[in-house]
Amino acid sequence: MTQLPNRLGLNLSENKLQLVELLFTGDEYLINTLDEAYFDEPLLFETDKETKILLAIQSAFNEMVIKKNITTSEVSFSLPLHCYTFFQIPYDNTLLHNDLEDQFRWEFSILYPFKDEAEYQFQFYEIEKTIFVKEPKAIVVTLKKKLIDLLFTFCEKNNLLLTTVDCDHFAFDKSVQMINQQQKQGFIGSIYLDDTVVSFELLFELKPIFMKVFPLKNKADFVKEIETILTKEIPVDLTQYKIDKCYFGGDEVTISFVSQIEDQLKIPCYFVNPFMQLNTSENFHNEKYYREKAHSFAAAAGIAFRLE
Repeated sequence: MTQLPNRLGLNLSENKLQLVELLFTGDEYLINTLDEAYFDEPLLFETDKETKILLAIQSAFNEMVIKKNITTSEVSFSLPLHCYTFFQIPYDNTLLHNDLEDQFRWEFSILYPFKDEAEYQFQFYEIEKTIFVKEPKAIVVTLKKKLIDLLFTFCEKNNLLLTTVDCDHFAFDKSVQMINQQQKQGFIGSIYLDDTVVSFELLFELKPIFMKVFPLKNKADFVKEIETILTKEIPVDLTQYKIDKCYFGGDEVTISFVSQIEDQLKIPCYFVNPFMQLNTSENFHNEKYYREKAHSFAAAAGIAFRLE
């Protein structure tokens, strides 16, 4: 059997750092470490100095590894939605990767003329052509290179190898996919609340066919925005098809909020327990997070599950 690597997932938000360590035993992954540490004050990624952000991440990391040392050298990071710029466009899937990136950078410069595209790292996710999507589209995601450089600096200091950086919603989606491996058919809503930003995805057979990121001033406007998306923007006629369920993620999501949304949308709504199919290692000790707060680690677990 192929020996898979141990993995470490770190989810970075404005308020805290979360850690999930997975150990491969030869035939399964086990949860070895599950922890979180809060910052003394919220991080402002756009305006705070890099030294301040690095110090906060390092202090939170130290607080966790002092309690239990990690044994994994490869790490993946997920970052908050508002650190990224998103746009969705049709694209020519016959183009080479470099030509595609040139196209996306040109589109970015038109959509965001006040931003310097040279300062950003680009990646994209394909929306494949289906009966619901008439032409191939791409969800293009950009992140400032200085944030990636900051994470490399952190990793070098801690003898870690940085393998992946992605937004928290896409990391969360991996957890959604993991718990739905036996039920790949149909439509699923994936919703991530990140402070004042919300991301909505519609998944068909566990693959995205629509995504929208929008600001949210207060939760009272949330249902109106989602109803508008469902009735006017998604490429699916809900008078003929139905969304089987919606999954919610994010620090600000509560049981009462999800129950309220379920009542208003008339769609079954759930948290994600990313650990429901995993066992714990012999040295695992943080049962409180595992039993009571598993859903809040869905992004950290999802980015750890990403093995590329």
